[in-house]
Amino acid sequence: MLLSIVFCIATLAVSGCSPSPQPRRELPDFSLTGVTVDGVVPFDRAALRGRVWVADFIYTRCAGPCPLLTASMAGLQKRLPRSIGLLSLTVDPEHDAPEVLALYAQRVNADPQRWFFLTGDKAELVRLVRDGFLLPVAEDAAAAPGQRVTHSSKFVLIDADARARGWYDGDDAASLDRLAADARKL
Repeated sequence: MLLSIVFCIATLAVSGCSPSPQPRRELPDFSLTGVTVDGVVPFDRAALRGRVWVADFIYTRCAGPCPLLTASMAGLQKRLPRSIGLLSLTVDPEHDAPEVLALYAQRVNADPQRWFFLTGDKAELVRLVRDGFLLPVAEDAAAAPGQRVTHSSKFVLIDADARARGWYDGDDAASLDRLAADARKL
């Protein structure tokens, strides 16, 4: 038995392989609006099925981490196969209407075949972020517009069955490398 364990560990070490990310959480049903530079489409949980996705959480007038997160997502757009989709969910849907997100998508050269910016009902977005992705989001209406929403800088890997498979630091190069490797395994 010990010899089998040693052999397995040695095989993994030599091959550089690691197991695929494990299922973590099935995402709940939701109904939002997907925005690209080409237009607007309904986007729900069923739209996730059949494709691996990477999601992040931003808002267009953010003065905090959002520009860095969007730059990281743009980097993943270049690094990952076109078969992997990208989602940026706004945490400020009252400002980030479809026309605002379409301009933002254009500004960051988002590929309309794979990078969708999601907006919709504020309560539904907050529920999805908190209860689906298990990430924090809070609003301070008294704060300046670019600092009004506090949110996570995590990226989430979603498998083709609409399950969250891993959480990664969107502002850390090594974490993004792990995300890219894990996404390719799915």
